[in-house]
Parts: sequence; structure tokens; C-alpha cells
Amino acid sequence: MAAGIRRKSANILWIVLGLVLVFVVVAKISNRPPTSVRGSLKVLTPPFTANKGELIQELRDRKFQVLDTKLNSYQKAFEQNALDEANLSLAFEAFTFTDPELSAPLDDWVKSEPNSYPAHLARAKYLIALGWQARGHKFTDKTSEQQFNEMTRLVGEGVKDAVAAITLNPKSSIAYASIIEAARAASDHKTLQIAYSASLKKVPLSLSTRVNVIKALEPRWGGSYDAMEKFAADAQKYAGQNPRLVSLKGFAKDDEGDIASGDSDYRKAINFYNQALAEGGDFALAYESRAWAYYWLGSYDDALEDLTRSDRLRPQNTTTLELMAYVYFHLNHPQNTLAAIEEYRRFGLPGADLVSLERRAQNFGSSAAPPVQTGGN
Repeated sequence: MAAGIRRKSANILWIVLGLVLVFVVVAKISNRPPTSVRGSLKVLTPPFTANKGELIQELRDRKFQVLDTKLNSYQKAFEQNALDEANLSLAFEAFTFTDPELSAPLDDWVKSEPNSYPAHLARAKYLIALGWQARGHKFTDKTSEQQFNEMTRLVGEGVKDAVAAITLNPKSSIAYASIIEAARAASDHKTLQIAYSASLKKVPLSLSTRVNVIKALEPRWGGSYDAMEKFAADAQKYAGQNPRLVSLKGFAKDDEGDIASGDSDYRKAINFYNQALAEGGDFALAYESRAWAYYWLGSYDDALEDLTRSDRLRPQNTTTLELMAYVYFHLNHPQNTLAAIEEYRRFGLPGADLVSLERRAQNFGSSAAPPVQTGGN
């Protein structure tokens, strides 16, 4: 009888151990980041020739004629091939660098070349970026009236320059996009619609204008996902002439992923980003967004793969470079971290977190893990 009891106890013990093992395996599987299938990257744009760092340095050196020649050539390329708008957009994005030292040379450029559409548009991009900076990144209820007023003033000045750019070159898609962006910031729906309607007449194949409109349709700006999807679907009538317009079909899911990330539900976010890429094809925004989610889950190899893809599709992006710096640090590649930050500094002012990371990378042998980053989606 005692032997029978011992056998029964042993069987119970094995059952308990088996259940514990099952729970451990299930826990590991549930904690594993969602799988993302990555095929070969489909790049639709011609090779990028614009270099934001060079453009900023030429502005500092007041080489205005050089800037005019380059930027006009990028504009001409876009007018001949809608896919070249990516390079044009990248070039003017350089002037969103909010370094206070750029204000004077931008003013001098406009004064010395009053009939230069690039000069006016470059200053417009700078002023609108300053407007966003003045507003800050907090929710409306935590943003002061003074901040809103300063933002409105700055983006209003930017719109004046963008209008001047359009007067000089009615096919300036980036100028229309800038006005739409400024109107979104100021919640000026009438101006937004006027600018978008005008752009459809002059640059109907533009992706840049539509990206700014679809962002204004996000729920946080008073829109809805149905409105975003309808807008994206309507744009597909032009996709045969500009295949990059397909990416708009993924913007609603990308924003849903951002909302999930904001709630720290990164696995749910990754599933949304996967859907965004399935519906919109390979586009940089979704890869970068998914990289952030993988980063917060500690899946650094996956994050780096997505960042590499995002950088290939939209190079010289400060947000991508910042996250790359952190990912490389976690992967024990401090030299790559320093290289990413060095590139960032050519056209962006690093925040306190990134400066701290830079010091840790410089003293990698004795440094601890990087501080928890306050940025992200």
C-alpha cells in the first residue's frame, strides 16, 4: 500500500512538472515579438542625389547660386518624373533644421535672390518647423495659449513664403504641401482645402501634398480612419503614373499602430504595422514605426532590419538616425552609434538623451545601458 502511495505521488509530481513546463513554454511564446515577414525591398524612387548636410553647409557659406542651381534641378527632375519628388522633398527637408544660426542666411538668400522660388520655399520650411517647435509635443490641454499663438505666427509667416514660391513656380509641390502642413497645425481647414485643390490642378501626381492631407485626416486631428482610407483609395486613380501613391493605403493602419504604441501595446502595434506594409507596400514611415515597437520590446535585430529598410527608402532622416544610434548601442556597436549621431548633427540638433548616449558610446567600455529614451512614436 505504501508503495502504491509513493507511485501515485510520483505520478502527481510528474503531472505538476509537466504543467509547469507547458506554462513556461506558453509564456515564452506569448512574450515573443510578433513575426514580420520581409520580402525583397521594392524601391520605386530613382537614386537620391540630394544631400541635406551639404545643402545646410552651402546655406551657412551663403552659396545661394549653388543652392538655386541644385534645387531647381531637383524640381525640374520631378516635373519630368513624379517619382523624383522623393529627392526633391528630401532636399527641402534640409531646411527644417531649426538651428537659430540659419535664420540670417535664409533672410539674406531671399533678399539677394527675391525671384528665387527655392529661397522662399527654404525659408517657409524653416519657419513652419520653428512653428512646430514653438508649439511643443504635448497634448492640447497641456499646451499654453502663448505657445499656440507663437506657432500660428511662425507658420503664418511660412505660408507667405510658400505662396511666394508658388507664384514663382506654380508646379512647386513642396510649397503646396507646406501650406497644407501649416494649415493643419493651425486647424485652418479652409486654407488646407484651397491649397490641396490648387495642387491637384498644377501637380496632380504629387505624393507630398497627399501625405500632408491624409495626416490631417487622422482621428487626432478631427478626422477618421474611414476618411483616411477613402482619401487613399481616391488617389489610386493616379497610381499608374505615380506608383508611390499606393503607400497611402497603409497610412490608416500605421496610425492605428502609433496609437497602440502610445498605449505601450507594442505587439498589437506591430500587427498594425504589418497590415500597413501589406496594404501600402514598402514605405519608410511604416518600417520606422515598426522599428520603434521592436526597439521597446528589446528585439534589436528586428529593429535594425526595419531601420535599414526605412533608411534605404527615405535616407537622412533624423528620427531614423536617432533610433539607429540606440539600437547599435544595445547591439554593442558603439562606433556605429557615434557614426549615426555624427550624421544626425549635420542637419539636426540632438536632444539631451542623444547627447548622453553619445557620451556613453565614447566611453563604451565603462558605460552602463543607455538611459530610457523619452522620444518615440
